[in-house]
Amino acid sequence: MTRLSPSTNSVDKKAGLNSGHQLIVCDLDGTLISRDHKLNTADIDALAKARQSGVAVSICTGRSIGEALDIIKPLNLSGPGVFITGAAICDLASGATLHRQAIAPGIVRELITFFGDLGHAVLLLVDAPENPGPRYIMTQHGPVHAASEEWFLRNKMAVKIVDHPDDPTLSYVLRLGIVVDLPHSADITAQLTRRFGSRINFLALRAPAFECHVIEVFARQVDKWTGIQRLCALLNIDSTLAVPIGDDVNDLPMLRHATLSFAMGNATPEIQRAAKHVTRSQSQAGVAAAVEAVLAGKLRHKREPVQL
Repeated sequence: MTRLSPSTNSVDKKAGLNSGHQLIVCDLDGTLISRDHKLNTADIDALAKARQSGVAVSICTGRSIGEALDIIKPLNLSGPGVFITGAAICDLASGATLHRQAIAPGIVRELITFFGDLGHAVLLLVDAPENPGPRYIMTQHGPVHAASEEWFLRNKMAVKIVDHPDDPTLSYVLRLGIVVDLPHSADITAQLTRRFGSRINFLALRAPAFECHVIEVFARQVDKWTGIQRLCALLNIDSTLAVPIGDDVNDLPMLRHATLSFAMGNATPEIQRAAKHVTRSQSQAGVAAAVEAVLAGKLRHKREPVQL
């Protein structure tokens, strides 16, 4: 696995598409942005250079489009992007949903009962064609976790509290989950696996500031790599020519399956091992370093040390 050095040398302006790769896809939290939602100027400039060179740039994030649009405005992106960990493809300019992959309504009902019986408020992210745009609904099975309260406040997101979602809503749930303190997480995820098996795909994302896991459930075939494959089909780009960059467990599928991928320097060892290469940390503009290496055509499918 290649690690990129902290050098800040610029890329040869003639590099263009010499690398053969046609799409760079960036995660947001921990990759392009820090906890304060700030973008590094070097990352913005590098992604702009990639576009000028003919390489498409997009986003692949666990956030909904509503939680991402203001953050990515400085990138001036257009075209489709991957949101809600692959459950939605949305237009980066308008925010319109181009494709949605909902969880089967019957499974949603089971999941609400399962989590509710454990005493947890269940958070649903809904995107219906007749009422487009992701919106949050939360059940009253338990108290709202402090991590959820901060997320809604920080991202200026409203949430509707209900006893139970109505039947039409159940047909358009793209993500469903709970927030659970770390001591209880392993037991709940084990029960979730036993109860639902391969009928769903789920993740347990750690929120270090609150010492908790955000357990997120999706339709069985939903993950960031399948989202990128759908994105590539819309862009008429072979998915082997897509270069994802990420840092967390929800990035594992895209880092593993892509021909060329980058884990951030601030990612855990597990995440770094899944990627083809490791770049610098988010605070050190790791995205810019990865983009420079791609444009320079130094990496392709090789693993020799790279000096930028």
